[in-house]
Amino acid sequence: MDRKDKTAGRDTAGGKASALPVEAARAAAPEAAAAPSRAPSPEALRAAIASERDSLPPRARRTVEGHRVANPSHALNARIYRDVAVFKPVTLSFANLRANSNAFLSLRADQQAIWSDGAGRQQVGLSLSCVSDPVMYLSQFLVNAREIMLQTSQDVREIRVSLYLRTEQEAVLGRVILPPGASVTLQARDDRSTLIGISSFALALD
Repeated sequence: MDRKDKTAGRDTAGGKASALPVEAARAAAPEAAAAPSRAPSPEALRAAIASERDSLPPRARRTVEGHRVANPSHALNARIYRDVAVFKPVTLSFANLRANSNAFLSLRADQQAIWSDGAGRQQVGLSLSCVSDPVMYLSQFLVNAREIMLQTSQDVREIRVSLYLRTEQEAVLGRVILPPGASVTLQARDDRSTLIGISSFALALD
């Protein structure tokens, strides 16, 4: 039987055990390697999306861009997103929604305004809270540039939505569509309005 070399892995000159290769590699690795990578900037993301879109075949590209044909406000929304950096807080309080019902709120197409979460500019962001119910009975909640829609899974006494309007206007116009018995209260800094049914609204923001 072969004898094992008891001096393997030792510094025979000094009598001390030498570092194992793995431990030596860990000790030599720079601390920066463990740091998390930074998220890409919005400009980089937009460029990557545009590059992927341009690489699609014509038929697929028409499908991807089909929403622009269906949405006449697309160019206006894009301009506001690009050029406007004013965010005005708004709170929407939906009350007395029955189970499996829908509530819909939209800005008028000619308004120079879009919904926003504050765009990360030291704003609170978009938040949802249930005031009276033990949990939030929502099966769907959707927000796009001009529309907000929510659908309940059970009876809801009140759900509060806090977000921003990205606009330089002093007031906005819009419309709500609510199920029977439900209401929504729109509140800005100096204005408050409660609506029921199918109603139009004007909300002062300044």
